[in-house]
Amino acid sequence: MNSEDRRREIYKILAERDTPISAAVLAERFSVTRQIIVKDIALLKAEKNDILSTAKGYILNKGETGSVQKMVQVCHDAQSIEDELNTIVDLGGRVLTTAVEHPVYGVVGEALNIRSRRDVKKFLENISKTGCEPLLRLTKGNHMHLIETDDDECMEEICAELREKGYLIL
Repeated sequence: MNSEDRRREIYKILAERDTPISAAVLAERFSVTRQIIVKDIALLKAEKNDILSTAKGYILNKGETGSVQKMVQVCHDAQSIEDELNTIVDLGGRVLTTAVEHPVYGVVGEALNIRSRRDVKKFLENISKTGCEPLLRLTKGNHMHLIETDDDECMEEICAELREKGYLIL
């Protein structure tokens, strides 16, 4: 199988899945190294495919039909995580990802798929239970979220509220 066919098959696998798949699993499936899969994913991303890199592997960001997505840059301390996320979901938004741009490691992020206050609560409980630090601690509070809404009006309302609370940078 040539590299173009392999990338087409990788995309097909991602499109059929709702959960992340690791580079190691894809490498085994195609009998290539993990590094080749990482390069294939980079090439697929360069072709404007919306592939999210997570700690558990790669997942295709499928978005909801007719939805609006926007990457926003925000800044706040760890104590404001709950308020920020609740603000977004209370106004009808979904927080698909979080990421930071680290000066050494580049962009580091994770799929969140937070859609409700219940999801926010579970997310915060997971941080507390594991003792892990939230990503925003790596960059003094600066981080990004990919937010999805049903329409532009909802997105504008979320951005206005985040701006009013002092969280929104861009």
